[in-house]
Amino acid sequence: MLQEQLFKKTIDQVQGHLTWLHLYFQGEPFLNPRFLDMVAYANSKGIFTSTSTNAHYLQEKQVTDVLQSGLRQLIVSMDGITQEIYEKYRVGGQLHKVQKGINLLLSERNKSKQNFPRVVLQFLVTGQNEHQLPELKQWAKKMKVDELQLKTTQIYDFENGSELIPSDLGYSRYMPVGNGKWKLKKKMENKCWRMWQGAVSTWDGKIVPCCFDKDAEHVMGELKSQTLASIWSSLPYQNFRKQLLSDRTQIEICKNCSE
Repeated sequence: MLQEQLFKKTIDQVQGHLTWLHLYFQGEPFLNPRFLDMVAYANSKGIFTSTSTNAHYLQEKQVTDVLQSGLRQLIVSMDGITQEIYEKYRVGGQLHKVQKGINLLLSERNKSKQNFPRVVLQFLVTGQNEHQLPELKQWAKKMKVDELQLKTTQIYDFENGSELIPSDLGYSRYMPVGNGKWKLKKKMENKCWRMWQGAVSTWDGKIVPCCFDKDAEHVMGELKSQTLASIWSSLPYQNFRKQLLSDRTQIEICKNCSE
């Protein structure tokens, strides 16, 4: 769990040029009891704050704290419009909690006449839920969420196909090549804007190049002992960028990337 002291130290270092902070990486942010205090701290430095949640913790007290924290954007993951479909991807999740949380937040935001946080409903389109898109769009319109995002799903071992790949390939990162095999739609090019746009910190302060490095296989440095500025211009980071520009196919985390 990200420690508040380390977080504040890093924010103090980068506040002069950091404009957008997405407080989320492979976990549920509201499990951290100090999460909204960190949001408030970043907000006090003039940084746009965003996060992503499964919305199971959007209860009355949390909603009040969210509205007071200065959080600018809240992405809610809801990958089904019925419990049966929702729990196929969000195993153990309770759809009624998600919908209740969204409704409560929007209602309280309207009562307080605030514009933030902007609520984005995110729906990962799969072969299991794509038939629910019309109903989803109606529900989102009824709830008056600020935005509905339909996202493609990252699938491991996609080469052999998966029931998660939608039949409507407009919502898929992959395409069939014959004989039951699949490939990425986009041709992998030796470039990536993310390497110069930002970086990702793990819960314990390790800096990795992007959110596709889910297991922190490419650690560029550690915030506990280094400044973010020194990590950003370090030799490991420079070498990683050079490898990406010369032959990106040799980087494992790039092989299932949609950028």
